[in-house]
Amino acid sequence: MSNYIMCVVANMIIFTQFNVMQHKSLGRNPPGSMVIRRPEAGQDSTLKFRRTSFQNELSGENFVEDFCVSGSIPSGHYNFTTSGFTQPASKKGDELKTYSFAIINDRYLSTYGIPLVAGRNFTPAECNVEWNNNSKVLMNETAIKQLGFNSHEDALTTKVQWDERKLDVIGIVKDYHHLGVQAAIGPMIFYPQNNSAYYTLKLTPGKVDQKIAALDKLYRSSFSGNPFDYFFVDENYNKLYSSERQYGNIFTAASLWTIFIACLGLFGLVTFTVESRTKEIGVRKVLGASVTSIVNLLSVEFIKLILIAFIIAAPLAWFGMHKWLEDFAYRTSISWWVFALAVLASVLIAFFTISFQAI
Repeated sequence: MSNYIMCVVANMIIFTQFNVMQHKSLGRNPPGSMVIRRPEAGQDSTLKFRRTSFQNELSGENFVEDFCVSGSIPSGHYNFTTSGFTQPASKKGDELKTYSFAIINDRYLSTYGIPLVAGRNFTPAECNVEWNNNSKVLMNETAIKQLGFNSHEDALTTKVQWDERKLDVIGIVKDYHHLGVQAAIGPMIFYPQNNSAYYTLKLTPGKVDQKIAALDKLYRSSFSGNPFDYFFVDENYNKLYSSERQYGNIFTAASLWTIFIACLGLFGLVTFTVESRTKEIGVRKVLGASVTSIVNLLSVEFIKLILIAFIIAAPLAWFGMHKWLEDFAYRTSISWWVFALAVLASVLIAFFTISFQAI
């Protein structure tokens, strides 16, 4: 019964943790954004013109509420990770702290519904500046804290040193989960460029198949010879949890077998006990004992065993699940009701088994 109780507790905690991950706010809106990957074939002198033409056609579609181009997307990856950032009040060693870069254009924040908490967004002109000539960046709240700024105003009025370059932080982006909720939100820096590795489209609701067909036609007319490769951001986020989901499914299947075997063992033990006390039960019936009193007589012994099993299993289950939850930055708490429900389920299963055999 100890294994049974541990499996019940573990399954309930795993289910609760997955529920936390799936329903935790990602810090961005709205859901349902569609991403189209850039063309790989036809990289010639006309590509820039064809990209501009494709973006103009997207602007003309009434089912495209907004769109952006970027080198990084939520649920995907960062462009790169680097260090070397300091500000006048930085301490020794701060230059070793790392920051993740996302290359975006001026429509990225509005397309993904990511708010600014201070400052302003990039302008279209700033996104056209050559990489080495740019001096403006956006940072998320975590990056501002890691740089040691005491307030948003300090960050917006102080130049940041990146190796040999000086940068102005023109806006502070509200923290959001760029790579899912398994890990804590890290420090991010947003760099302005019209990088068209990804086209992200915010579509109007409904008639998805018709919209995909229309976009397929537009894409192929601008980038002939390239497959129309697209996906939805929400589906990409769900893929990030695939390993945890597989782990949960395997553990649940193993737990169900363990519970089934434990129930068979309990059933066999109860059957043996009842049969070995058949004469005693008969005498009690002759002397006027009721079915309820006989069931209670047999149940007390097994409930004591279940309580002993619970005392053994509860600390082991708590320790094992506490260690498992340490791998998640955002995790559920191990509540007392999980253990109460596990022991209650054990008692009920034992009681019904005993009642069936006794009656």
